[in-house]
Formats: sequence, structure tokens, C-alpha cells
Amino acid sequence: MPMNKTIITIVAYTLCAVSVSAQTFVDQTTNAGVSYVQWDGIMPAGVSSELFMMSGGAAVGDFDNDGWPDLYVTRINAPNRLFRNLKNGTFEEVGAARQVALNSYSTGCAWADIDNDGDLDLYVLTTEPATRHHLFINDGTGMFTEQAIARGAALETNAAKRPSTSISFGDYNRDGWLDVIVASWSRNTFATGGERTLLLKNTGNGYFVDETIPANVFYQDIVWGFTPRFADVDDDGWPDILIAADFSTSKLYHNNQDGTFTDITAASNVGTDENGMGATIGDLENDGDLDWFVTAIFDPAATCDNVSSCNWGNSGNRMYANNGTGVFSDSTDFCGVRDGYWGWGATFLDYDNDGDADLTMTNGVMFPFAYDDPFNFNPLRFWDNDGTGQMTEISASLGLTDARSGKGILTFDYDRDGDLDIFVTNNSDTPVLYRNDMGNAMHWLQIQLQGYETNRSGVGARIYIYSVGTTNPQMHEVSASSNYMSHNDIVEHFGLSTATSADVVRVDWPRSGLTSILRNVPADQRLTIYEPHAGDFDGDNLINFNDAQAFIACLAGPNNNQSASPCRVGDMNTDNDIDLQDVQLWQMQFQIP
Repeated sequence: MPMNKTIITIVAYTLCAVSVSAQTFVDQTTNAGVSYVQWDGIMPAGVSSELFMMSGGAAVGDFDNDGWPDLYVTRINAPNRLFRNLKNGTFEEVGAARQVALNSYSTGCAWADIDNDGDLDLYVLTTEPATRHHLFINDGTGMFTEQAIARGAALETNAAKRPSTSISFGDYNRDGWLDVIVASWSRNTFATGGERTLLLKNTGNGYFVDETIPANVFYQDIVWGFTPRFADVDDDGWPDILIAADFSTSKLYHNNQDGTFTDITAASNVGTDENGMGATIGDLENDGDLDWFVTAIFDPAATCDNVSSCNWGNSGNRMYANNGTGVFSDSTDFCGVRDGYWGWGATFLDYDNDGDADLTMTNGVMFPFAYDDPFNFNPLRFWDNDGTGQMTEISASLGLTDARSGKGILTFDYDRDGDLDIFVTNNSDTPVLYRNDMGNAMHWLQIQLQGYETNRSGVGARIYIYSVGTTNPQMHEVSASSNYMSHNDIVEHFGLSTATSADVVRVDWPRSGLTSILRNVPADQRLTIYEPHAGDFDGDNLINFNDAQAFIACLAGPNNNQSASPCRVGDMNTDNDIDLQDVQLWQMQFQIP
């Protein structure tokens, strides 16, 4: 993405890593206090929602801004739960106290700062027999008020059922406000106003309008939507829309940069997954572009060839490798990731901090059909990346042995020790929280963004890490998109292998076009990086006399034009020249005497 401005910004706080000797994932569900039953398996009278058996939502977010990730989980016929991180490896349940213990057949959920006020709000989807969704607005103290109807996010309907699945947030029109996709596992029925996958535009301060038809996305297609994602897959600086969907209906929509989209699924060589369900996006080979992994069903017995009532394909997962322009190659077999049994949620993560993206996914079904039996008790899948994109399945050796009906999956460093832990929701069962006891044997860096012109959480920004001994930088695009009814922590985690520092940390901000650059950044810490803005020379998110001194230096030296990047932020009137007019504007805007 071309950038027209560059400044230097360094804001950080340090967290020391704590290394442990174990080399595996350890089940801490009970010890951490996050055990619950997702659903009792009893179907309500008069309801026959198949989605009940496909549900299991969870999302990570620091709702109280204490620097520690909290966990929200959804349930079908019992109150949802909010687990507050107590900073000692345990959680306390505070859903009722914080007014988010919704008891309304909940499916997917997600945290996002929809009003750019510096705290995370919570969006919760529902299914039959519930008649609307719920949006909880954070008052800044971690207390919530439900405002979905007033803000246009309730999506009330009189349709017979509401098969809503997953939520994804992203700023598709780059106006600085987070928009949202609400996915629905159903045929789109726009004519009757019933179930459908929708694109909601944030009109400012967290109020939404349905832009699906004007944006030319979803409404003309049959999309049995499971997992939507916002991601800039063609590197033009604008987020595209990808959705993993059932019955060969997965889609890729190109962002036309004018509020509309074009379906380029076939032209991009994607959508061949036969039963797309979960998805994750990341730079698998550290080649600077985003690849797309979609979970599906791998059935070597070809069950549906012999059972007339079957409706699934056999060919398994897909790894779509990006060639750098948004056209993909099917690298499923090269990567060795086709066989995931009956797949659901998926996520990339660098579990061992060696600097490349590994991959894990959930699987399993408990439908009341005999021909589903081979998929009832399959273990989690976990593939270790050798650095080239070729992967080896090692779940058993890592201790990831849970074999229940896994649905949502997410990653977060819940104990703040410098490696990524894994949380899995199991349908009609208890979840599992796996603590990572091996990753911090090598070095790491965690980065949290705070936008100024870009949305507050920096969603859509790209972070690049350049380290000694590596050919290509690591690249993460900050995402608030779904893994399948589940969301990772928005704090980006990078493994640095044996490097004790990163040579350069670069952030490209999508709305302002600015770039933040940090040099010689020590490893094993968490950074907060602020998007720079006009007049803030030192990138500390404050306008003060330190910036005045920098202004004087730019005026006095040879850097009084836009060719010198540290001075560019001083071009207050954007005339490509740093002069006294800019100083006067700076004084008036910030009331500097």
C-alpha cells in the first residue's frame, strides 16, 4: 500500500517474560475457573434449530482496560458468561454484575470499539427462537447497556428462524469507524426480509445501517454463511470481504474503493471448498501477502456416495495461497492440511515463537444421524510450520488431545507470559483452556495499536517486524474478524526466535496513510503504538513543547519540505512545505502561547 507520509513514533511499556520448562499445552480449564456447559442438549418444544448443534461462541477482549485479556462465551439455553481475568492465571465470572449475562439462544459474539471511545463494546448474535441480536455498549468503567435497537444492530425479524453464526468487524470504507458483517447459515431471502448475511455500515459513533444491497455484496448470491473476514488480500489498501460458507457457496468480494464490491471468487481461484465452515487469514510463508485457510469436511469413506440424505463433500480443508495480487493457488496438499475431519473454527498462531504462522482447528459433530458417527470424537488438529509453509500435524505430541465436538477456537496470552494459549468451545459440553508452557523459551513481541484517524483499535493496519537473521519481515494485518463464532485477542503476537530485539517495527495506518517506525525494539515486551497525527512529532499522542522544539528544528534545517519524513507531520496545511504558516496553524489548533 503506497504511503505518502512517514514519521517516527515510540511508545512502549515492558512486560518481562516468564519461562517454564514444560514443552506442551496443559489443560487449565478447571484451575483457571472457566468451565461451564455450553448447552444441555435439550431441544425446546416447537423448535428444531440445527444451528444449536453447531454453536459455541467465544471472544477475547480487555473490557475493563486493565491490560489483561478477558473472555466472553455464549450459550444456547442458559445465561452467557463473562470471565474477568484476575491477573494470576484465574478468572471470575461477572456477566450478571456487568449486565451482559444474556439468556437468549446465543451463537457468535465479538468485542469491538464501535464508537471509538477507547473501550470495547460487545455484539452478540442469536438464533431461533430469539427474534433479535444484542449490542452492549461499554460506559468506560466496564459496565454495559444494551442498545442494539437504537443503534440499528438488532436486526429484528418475524421470520421463522434466525440462523445467525459469526460476526466480523472492519472498516470497509476507511472512514475511521468499524463496520460489521453478520453471517447467516441460510439462503439469503431479501425479498421477504428473513434470514440473510448482511453488511452493516457504521455511520459514526456506533450507529449502523444496512448497506448490503448498495454495496452489492451477499444479496444476489446464495451464501450459507459461517465465517466472514475483512482482509486486504490484493494489497491495495482497502479491505476485501471473504466468507467461508456451506454447500460450495464461499465467496471473495473485491473492494471497489467506492463503497461497493465485486464478486471475484472464480477469478481469484477460491471457493472450491465444498463445505466451508471456519476460516483464518495470515501470512503463511512470510512473503508479505495474506493467505486464506478454510475448514471443511474430509471424508475418505465418501459417505454421501452411499447415503442419499447426505449433503456434504469429501475433499476436506483448503489452503488458498496468495500470489501477491489477490489471486490464489490451492496449496492444501503442499501444506499438508487437507485432513481436519469435520472442521469448524481455525486460527493461525506462532505457538513456539519461532517467527512463522502455525495452524490449529476444531472439529466434530454430534448430529442425530448414524452416518455422522465417524466424526463424533475426533481430536483437535495442529500443524507446525517449517517456515516454508509446509506443515506437520503434531497435536498429540503437544498435548492437544481434546476430542469432543469443538466449534469456536481462539488464541490469547491469558497469563501474560509471552506465548499464546488456546481456548476451545465444545458444543453441549465444557470448554478447554490450554495453557502454553513452551512458547516463551524463545523471544517474542506483542503489539497493541491505538488509532487516531484510523479506527481506535487500528483494525486494518499492517504491522511489519524486521529482525536480524531473517530474509523477509513478518507481517500481520490487525483483524477483528471471526474464526467461526469466535475471536482472537486484538493484541498482535510475534515470535522473534532467538533474536533479542526487532531491528524495525513498522506500522502502516490505512486511513491517514502515515507510517510509524520503531528501531532496535527490545524483545519480550508489549508495545502500545499510537497513530501519529498533525503536529505530534514525537508520536507520544500529546501535543506539547517537545513537539515545538521538533518544529523549530524542521524549520531551521534542510528538512523543511515533504522529502524529509520526520518533518512531514508538521505540514499542517498540507501544501508539501514546512513553513511559518504551519507553525501559526499549529499554535492556533493546540493553543500553544
